[in-house]
Amino acid sequence: MKTITRFMYLIFLTTVVVSCTSDDDTGGGEETPQYNLDDLQGKWYRAYSNNPDSDGMEVTVTGDQGKVTNAAGSSFSLNSVKWKDIIATDIKKYQHSELGSDGNYYEGFMELGQDDTLRISVGHSGAGNMQKWVRTYTEPEPEPELNECTPYEPDNFTNSISGTWSEPNEEDVYPGLLPASTDPAGGYYIVTLQAEESVPWIDIRIAGDAAAIINGSNGTTDNTTRKVAFAAHPGISYDVMVKPFFNGSSFPETYTITWEYVGIMDCYEYNNDFDQAKFIPKNETIEAFANINNEGYGIQEEHQDFYKVVLHQPAKLQVELQQSPSDNFITFRMFRDSSPGGTIVTYLTPISGNPAGAEAGSLYYKTSNNTLEPGVYYIEFKAYMVFGHKTADFDDGEALPDTWLTPYKFKVTALQ
Repeated sequence: MKTITRFMYLIFLTTVVVSCTSDDDTGGGEETPQYNLDDLQGKWYRAYSNNPDSDGMEVTVTGDQGKVTNAAGSSFSLNSVKWKDIIATDIKKYQHSELGSDGNYYEGFMELGQDDTLRISVGHSGAGNMQKWVRTYTEPEPEPELNECTPYEPDNFTNSISGTWSEPNEEDVYPGLLPASTDPAGGYYIVTLQAEESVPWIDIRIAGDAAAIINGSNGTTDNTTRKVAFAAHPGISYDVMVKPFFNGSSFPETYTITWEYVGIMDCYEYNNDFDQAKFIPKNETIEAFANINNEGYGIQEEHQDFYKVVLHQPAKLQVELQQSPSDNFITFRMFRDSSPGGTIVTYLTPISGNPAGAEAGSLYYKTSNNTLEPGVYYIEFKAYMVFGHKTADFDDGEALPDTWLTPYKFKVTALQ
């Protein structure tokens, strides 16, 4: 009887123990989900935001902190904690404190997409409050530089005509003998009058003009040749008058007029005023001519060259004159627009010569005093010395002006 009683007692205890254990295993409910930061670890690159200057920045996540390991164009300091106290709140969703460009931290939210793109929104209305971060960053293609250079093949030709003076002092007029140039930049004519015995006189002018472009004899009593040159404006033909100045001994007398035209290639013409300004690229050497053509008596309206450049980011604008014809001073100015107050204030830095004194051939650059906002800006170039650069009298020992032969060269740079 005692033995039986003990056995039943053991069975009872065993049942109680088993029952208690079973209750503990099943009575605790569902487990709380556990999220981690594993997918955030490593390097991230800012690919897009409301603040493009910060794009390209590198942040490296270690644990629950993300530090700036390459600031790129942003204002953040190297090793500053950009993302602080990151917490996983759901699958691929996180909450953190975001360091703003003002040095303050703001509440931020992250979401990791299927394409391994991290999108961040910041509870702050400042720049960069919406961001896209990627594992591999590709530099965006720069904005294309506009270049309105249109090259052309300039004209180059020669021709001649013969005539006869039937009596002393006879004036022979040839209207439009020298044809109009089709080159946008114009060019120049070299004209030779050859007589048999007389010292010849030549007069070249635009039809209807009161004054000649060039005229006269060679200044001797025994030279039967007269040779001159002048700058020809596009679209204008020129009249020629010839006569014996110191008469020869016999008439009729035969003479010959020979002319050669040499065109100038300037791919940015026509660009003689604001409305005709041509786009040019930055960081490239631009080549053009500052030749001053004969447009008509008392007219000098089209000897400026206007260009325009685009700033995509805030920057100072710098223009460097790299080459100049040796016989003239090339001057230039910068403008916001054509209004009276549109001139941009600049400071001058000499390279060679004396640009402050407008010395011919001087080289220099100008830089805007202030940083300019993104936009389109204008630059005007022109030859400072006008008179004496439109003709050449070979009989007086003059040579072709270097302004006709040598282009000016310049480069525009954005200083950020």
